[in-house]
Amino acid sequence: MKLLTKLFLFLAFLAAFTFADTTTIVDSAKTAIVPELKKKQAVWIKLEGDVDPAMYEFCARAIGEAIEKSPDYIVFEINTFGGRLDAAFDLVDTIMAVKGPETIALVKKKAISAGSLIALACKRLYMLEATTIGDCAPIVQGSNGTPEIVGEKIQSPLRAKFRNLAQRNGYPELLASSFVTPELEVIELTATLDKGKPTQRDTTLIIESKKFAVLDSAEKKFWGSPKILVKEGELLTMTDQEAEELGFSRGTFKSREDFETKLAIERKSEIETNTGEKIASAIAAISGLLLILGFGALYIEFKTPGFGMFGIIGLILIGIVFFGQFAPQLDGYFPAILLVAGVVLFLVEIFVMPGTFLFGIGGIICLIAALIMSFDTANIPEYVPEAVETTFDATPWLFGLFFVIGSAAIALIIPIAASKYLIPLLPEGWTPMLKTDMETAVSPTEAVQEIAIGAVGIAKTFLRPVGQASLTMPDGTNKLFDVQTHGEIIEAGQKVKVESVQEGHIWVGLDER
Repeated sequence: MKLLTKLFLFLAFLAAFTFADTTTIVDSAKTAIVPELKKKQAVWIKLEGDVDPAMYEFCARAIGEAIEKSPDYIVFEINTFGGRLDAAFDLVDTIMAVKGPETIALVKKKAISAGSLIALACKRLYMLEATTIGDCAPIVQGSNGTPEIVGEKIQSPLRAKFRNLAQRNGYPELLASSFVTPELEVIELTATLDKGKPTQRDTTLIIESKKFAVLDSAEKKFWGSPKILVKEGELLTMTDQEAEELGFSRGTFKSREDFETKLAIERKSEIETNTGEKIASAIAAISGLLLILGFGALYIEFKTPGFGMFGIIGLILIGIVFFGQFAPQLDGYFPAILLVAGVVLFLVEIFVMPGTFLFGIGGIICLIAALIMSFDTANIPEYVPEAVETTFDATPWLFGLFFVIGSAAIALIIPIAASKYLIPLLPEGWTPMLKTDMETAVSPTEAVQEIAIGAVGIAKTFLRPVGQASLTMPDGTNKLFDVQTHGEIIEAGQKVKVESVQEGHIWVGLDER
């Protein structure tokens, strides 16, 4: 009996051990079969607006910063009608050179023309609902003002670029070429092995319609009626569903959040455009207008004597256009640049073009912009104790606003008070302020007396339009007078002639005799 009992206990122990071990094995197998989905990190780069050098500069910088974060994906969110082909080529080459992170294009609204070229440069392509991609024929404005597709010299390297991207990233090569070639008609052929089961297809072939036309009758019967994918004379432009059916898009999503969920993106960051890139983009958008106005101002300056306001305005406008080419590299230096520009404009107003107020106003605007750009909002104290709970989120900003206004008021009051009460107390020679009164002040010029209309003389200073001229009096003597022109700029040393004397003002013009 004891032996049977021991035998029973041994068998029970063995069965329990075997069951526990089997359970462990099964659990381990389940864990191996259903692994936990690994979370991914992505860096987002938005490419919106015209494709131009400013977008390329931003994209190159953004890719460099993204690679430093070692993400799994670099996602390019694309929304553009295209733009300059040279900038698109540079941008595509930069994307293709990315090593490590997988490049993904997500079409937000449209990827047309150069935008489709950028999208195919990425390893994978996804699209949001109701978006489009395609149509990359290079366009120029014809002699009659209508847009025209450029010749084969430009189309050939562009087609080669599309083929290269298709071969590298696994997109349909022939359809990619139809993005840029309107003469190319593409058809789809489908062969059926079992005529009794039309749902069972053997293979699908996408070829040019010209190749199908040279097939014999037996081959045409084998393939059946072709389906036209791209008509001759048209360029391939696809919706999100068509792009997925034709093998371009890997999937369509309702929103960016759905896309991130599908790709298991848990950690994400976005690289924003900096101030220099925003300025470069804004200048590029109006560069044509600036050049027209700039050269127009220079033409007016060329037609008028001397060098004056129109010449300076023309040079400034043309300089702004060229400045836009280097603005992305100057980010962080703009406050200093604006400060120097403000001082220069003030000096021009004082010494070169006095009385015009144009350069003075420009100097004030530059100085204010420099102060705003250099001001760090993080340094504004928040006058809200941490222990006090409040639901009014605007309170710290209101106190910060009062702080800024108070600082500005103090900065204004101190110089005024110093100039009125402290600086005059300095000894003679140490103060920039005159201590003489107006009773002893003497003008270096003569008062307006009997000046005959038609009297001639010589301009002693630049008349812009106010200055001084030495006029010949009736008795033959020369006297210095304050004169002004009717807007005309007269250089020093030129002959002038009195045109009128009104209310104590002597109006002169250029004496062309």
